[in-house]
Amino acid sequence: SIVFSLVLFDRIRHKDYDLLRNPLDWAILAYAGAYLLSLIGAVYPGDAIYGFLKALNYFMVYWVVTRVASSYNLVREMLKFLLAGGLAVAVIGILAALGYSNYPNAYDNGVINSTLQYSNTMAAYLSVTLLIGVTLLQQEKMLWLKVMYCLANFLMAVAILGALSKGAWLILVGGALLLLMGMPGVYRLKSVYYIGLAIGTVVMIYSRFAAAIAAADPNQALFYLGLGVLLAVIGVIVWEGLEKLWRSQRLAPVIITVIFAVSAVVGVFYFGSQVLQSNDVVREVTSLLDIEDSSYVARIEFMRCAVEIVKDHPIIGTGAGGWEALYRQYQNYSYWTSETHNHFLQVWVEAGTIGLLTFLSMWIILLFYVFKVYKVKRKDEDTRHWILTWGIASGALALGAHVTIDFDLSFPAMCMVLWALFALVNSLYSESITEYQIPTKNKSAFARMQVGLAGILVILLLVSGIKYIYAFYLVSRGDQALFAASQETAINEQLELMNQASVNYYRATKYDPNNSYYWASLSTVYANFFSLLYEQGLPRAQEIRQHTIESIERAADLRSYDIKNMDILIHNTDLIGHMPGFLKLGQLSLKASPNDPMVYKNTANMWWEASQQSQEAGQEEMSLEFANHVLLVEKSLQDQIARVDIEHPYWVGSRLQVDEELQMIFEEAAEYLKQAKR
Repeated sequence: SIVFSLVLFDRIRHKDYDLLRNPLDWAILAYAGAYLLSLIGAVYPGDAIYGFLKALNYFMVYWVVTRVASSYNLVREMLKFLLAGGLAVAVIGILAALGYSNYPNAYDNGVINSTLQYSNTMAAYLSVTLLIGVTLLQQEKMLWLKVMYCLANFLMAVAILGALSKGAWLILVGGALLLLMGMPGVYRLKSVYYIGLAIGTVVMIYSRFAAAIAAADPNQALFYLGLGVLLAVIGVIVWEGLEKLWRSQRLAPVIITVIFAVSAVVGVFYFGSQVLQSNDVVREVTSLLDIEDSSYVARIEFMRCAVEIVKDHPIIGTGAGGWEALYRQYQNYSYWTSETHNHFLQVWVEAGTIGLLTFLSMWIILLFYVFKVYKVKRKDEDTRHWILTWGIASGALALGAHVTIDFDLSFPAMCMVLWALFALVNSLYSESITEYQIPTKNKSAFARMQVGLAGILVILLLVSGIKYIYAFYLVSRGDQALFAASQETAINEQLELMNQASVNYYRATKYDPNNSYYWASLSTVYANFFSLLYEQGLPRAQEIRQHTIESIERAADLRSYDIKNMDILIHNTDLIGHMPGFLKLGQLSLKASPNDPMVYKNTANMWWEASQQSQEAGQEEMSLEFANHVLLVEKSLQDQIARVDIEHPYWVGSRLQVDEELQMIFEEAAEYLKQAKR
């Protein structure tokens, strides 16, 4: 928000009053608008608000990049920054694999995750930046920069192979082929060479490099890594020689092309045999051909669930977080995932058909811009703009292909990268098409409206950011006070610390009122506060109990399909002995996780115990109500068993069944109701 404000101020200072210049600007803002509209039907209001603010943040990233990188040379500079980011991610992952970095989970169980913490997304990101590296090489004049780009590509290729992500490997291959298809003349051959240099060098050393890491021998691994670096440098020098030969002799292009063709055939067989010496790589490659592999089966099921959710929320969607909230109700078998593994469907679920259309329009406009640049620059015989435009577009399209099978764009960093690529293509398009080169320099009503809209966006994001950061700070203080209270033995000190915790949590809910976790934390401290006051016979106990009930209800309403949240709230309800709360929370638990047998057992136990306690307290009507609900648990369980495939081979967790303990509860409840009717 602050950076956006500074760039906006600079544009106004230069009498550029256009916030939105062309269709892509409008489409990306409309994407954020679709998430704003989804707040109307949001399943998780807090998540939906965050989702809108993230989409708005991505628009600001896009807009800033379009205004800062507004020319060919500035676009190249921006690509260098993106390449440097990819190199940093690769180096951190490799250092973690070597044991020289303690970055959390950057290397885990033989897989490089690096800073993104998820190997598939990291490999997809590095595949995009590798394509950027190859693009930058095309017209680079300085030898030392060519060497740097090649070294970056080599290291990123090491991390990509070390991620053991077959999906990302396919995207790299597909993106490389796409890049080659659009490269003109000798630049296609040059692209083949540098892509082959990066991948071929890695393949030559990877099996030995991976074996050294597995054997916890970092010195040996470093040796093979250094060998790869040396080969990459030699590769640059070889190309420089080939390029001079190409220009100096008439037959040289034919000779070099034949050499390339022969080398490619030999390289495929040689490098293939080298990389297949790694068992991990062999396993990933083999699974590519297995359509019954769990990753294929699961993704098809995720997509089916997404379409079913869309049918129930077709226009404006469920709001961000809607998939995570609802997917369990649509499952054919039990599994756990927080993402759809297809961003197009994720957007459709969260922002409805309106959101999906805006997202699709971004890609359609991107392709249109690429086509326009191609037409204009082919006429002008200007290959510079086209090479850069096509290289960026290839990276964006490769990432776009990968997000159809994974959840890369659930990472804000990945969205920022993709939106930045959109912005760079937009800048090259705007520079190529003359009618978009001249910004509005007069303060028309429309120009004033755009500046006003920009001001509103800045205030919205800035104020929201400050509020949420301060709320998080208050919650951290509340957590500290609550922990200190748990370690304290003196009652007065415990009460004082509990009071401090409750004040901080309460203030946090004022700054971020739609955060269910803050309300749940407040209910926890209130419930424990009540227990202490009640044990001491202090008069404020009933007042605190009422505050606890209100906090529990608010937390349940904000995140009613979160089973972990429900467990916390049920525990707090039990602490204060609020019997009616058991009914609502039990019903929400059954709806939140209908394929978890423990939810049925826990809910049946809770309601049967509540029925017995109510009977002992002389509350016959409430006791009967709980007993009736126990039998409803039995019906819900039987209905769910009939609806899903409990024998599915990829069922995660315990399968649904009525075990002896649960059957006994059902029989006791039925007998009690039978006797009550007499």
